[in-house]
Amino acid sequence: MIGFILPLLGRLHPLLVHLPIGILIFGILLIFWQKKDSTAFNPVIRLAFLLGGVSAALAGISGFFQYQFEGFAWDSIQNHLIAGVFSAAGSFYLFTRIKDETIFTSKIKLQVLALFIVLTVTGHLGGNISRGEEYLLEVLPAEIQALAGYEAVPEKPLEIPEQGWEEIEFYGEVVQPILNQNCKSCHNSRNLKGELNLTSFGELLKGGENGDVLKAGNPELSALFAKLILPLEDEDHMPPKEKRQPSEEEIELIKSWIASGASQNTTLGQAGVAEKLVEPFFHKEVIPFYPLTEIPAVPIDTLSRLRKAGFFSESVLQGSSWLKVSCINFPDFTDDNWILLKSVKGQIAYLDLSGTQVTEGILDSIANLPNLTVLKLNQTTLSGTQLGALSDCKNLKILYLNSTLTNLENLSALNQHPSLQKVFAFQTPAGDSPNTGKFSFKLETGNYTLPKIPADTIVY
Repeated sequence: MIGFILPLLGRLHPLLVHLPIGILIFGILLIFWQKKDSTAFNPVIRLAFLLGGVSAALAGISGFFQYQFEGFAWDSIQNHLIAGVFSAAGSFYLFTRIKDETIFTSKIKLQVLALFIVLTVTGHLGGNISRGEEYLLEVLPAEIQALAGYEAVPEKPLEIPEQGWEEIEFYGEVVQPILNQNCKSCHNSRNLKGELNLTSFGELLKGGENGDVLKAGNPELSALFAKLILPLEDEDHMPPKEKRQPSEEEIELIKSWIASGASQNTTLGQAGVAEKLVEPFFHKEVIPFYPLTEIPAVPIDTLSRLRKAGFFSESVLQGSSWLKVSCINFPDFTDDNWILLKSVKGQIAYLDLSGTQVTEGILDSIANLPNLTVLKLNQTTLSGTQLGALSDCKNLKILYLNSTLTNLENLSALNQHPSLQKVFAFQTPAGDSPNTGKFSFKLETGNYTLPKIPADTIVY
């Protein structure tokens, strides 16, 4: 009936351990706050070291019980325990060393600083146990982490090949990476929370202090899955709410693996996994929309001159040196005004000349923009006879020619453009043509119609 007492004392350790820290730091601060020849605070300082030593000893005893009953590995707690013993011993030593009439010499202050260092190390080691060894370092820049001798090698997120995904091993290449990223920090050979090790299939089968965590074929009776779907505030929810939580898709994959028999060698195809379940994890190469070329930022005074001339200009993305230039507030822009943009021709990635007075001749000037990616020439008088000049814009991806006089024949000059992906030509002769033609880019001409549905014939 009373067998719960020691485990309960162990679980009080996180609460008790903060008490000596606060008391001892209070005493240490008083030593350095007190005037050089004064002894006014000495009784309070002595009391602080006495109470700090007693509470440190109690916290150490509580921590030992936690080690005994919570399944921590000895290797993971021994340094923390030793440092805690030194903290308590140092507190009692200073209590006996300091008298009410003691003047704090440099020697005593050095001993107090040594206690502070030991206390800091003890707390740090305790934090490593509960939060992981990288807890403090992982938020620091990589250079500082390297100076501290820590090389961050984060667990890789789950990634599944799009081609041949059915043939990959369900446990080794899907389930284990999920466990590594979300569970391994607390359930490994050094930090054996609940006596459970989730670093390999063999260790997983051993279970933890409460027995098996896996019931092949039955996810609901498998703690490995059941604890993942508990409410976040539930004390049995895993991982703890302050830790990274697996996504819904990752949880579904674990459920599916257990339901399929929880085999070590089964493939995704053999387990009957649907493609939609693994699709979120397909490896997709992300191709940047704008060029990757390193370019200098546009000087502030240059941007000011552009805006003063009537252009709307800003970065295409926050922190980017690529420039978006629009004539939305400059409808009188003509070919002769092009000279105003020469100073930023290397930075222009997005150019909008819609609704301006430009002619076909402007295309030769635009062709000199090496990094142009988006070009808008909507609502101009362009017929497109000189569109071939844009072939020199090697990064051009999107072209807008809505409400112009462009026809299919002129658009053919852009066929096989090295980077052009899409051309919009709504309300143009190209859109009125019965044959949209075949191009290397996607041509959008509008004139879409929706099929009739039964509700369209209902008379109200």
